[in-house]
Amino acid sequence: MTPSSSPLTPAILGAVLVSLVPTQADATEPAEVKARLDEIAALRPKRLDDQAPVVPWEAWEKAVSRGKVETGLVAVEGHKAKKAWAVAVLDVPIGNFWAAINDDKNKPNHSSLDYAEVLDGGVCGRSRRVFQFLPIGWGVTARWWIIDVRANDAIEKASHGRVREQHWKSNGDWTVPTATAQAWADQGMHIDMTRGSWLLVDLDGDKTMVEYYTWADPGGSLPAGLASRLAAGNIEDTFEAMTALAKKGPHCKVVPPKAPAAEAPAPATPPPEAPPAAEPETP
Repeated sequence: MTPSSSPLTPAILGAVLVSLVPTQADATEPAEVKARLDEIAALRPKRLDDQAPVVPWEAWEKAVSRGKVETGLVAVEGHKAKKAWAVAVLDVPIGNFWAAINDDKNKPNHSSLDYAEVLDGGVCGRSRRVFQFLPIGWGVTARWWIIDVRANDAIEKASHGRVREQHWKSNGDWTVPTATAQAWADQGMHIDMTRGSWLLVDLDGDKTMVEYYTWADPGGSLPAGLASRLAAGNIEDTFEAMTALAKKGPHCKVVPPKAPAAEAPAPATPPPEAPPAAEPETP
């Protein structure tokens, strides 16, 4: 794909923070989800993203009961831009969904992005630096950003791969190191800030509980408040786009959860020793 300014619908503005996701699962009971959330509560302090909003249980309950992606906005003191969050239970295994959200190579074909380039860390790398370009249309200047993307090794190891976190954020360095990325950057302007994360929780081997949020200030003449509302409204499209990629077969390797190592059986209790034979009496 070459640099272009093809207009897209305003809803894609919600992608000003990443693009990935799947479809809602069937026949999931709220009690199952609540039990799983309680199980992983001890892992939350290990998250890389300490600014992720706290999603109320009522949102999860609605997502499960209605079979849809539940979204919301959280105001941040001192900032016009709000954090947009979403939760859903998706009918996709955690390994497949994880591979999809790490597939920067195919995101432009399954999202609102026109272009993405891994600048450092390698495609699908667990710690990488990525350039992304988003056309907006409607006479609004396109936006681009550079983010540092990291996978949470501690949570994944502690849960045997059943809980995974991807965290991304911009660090204020807008130096574009490659000619190809620069050609795209010349078509737009960089955003002021973006950060967010995916938190994936394996529910039963086939379904994945997804907790997502994004926070971005697009800069320029686009009001941050409007961008936040558009982001919240577009998250469901993001989830569906990533589901499609996860089910089609992402470029990144699909790694399912690992079964915890079986505990060694306790040693068998030896049988009691037989008492010594009585010596015969002498006449």
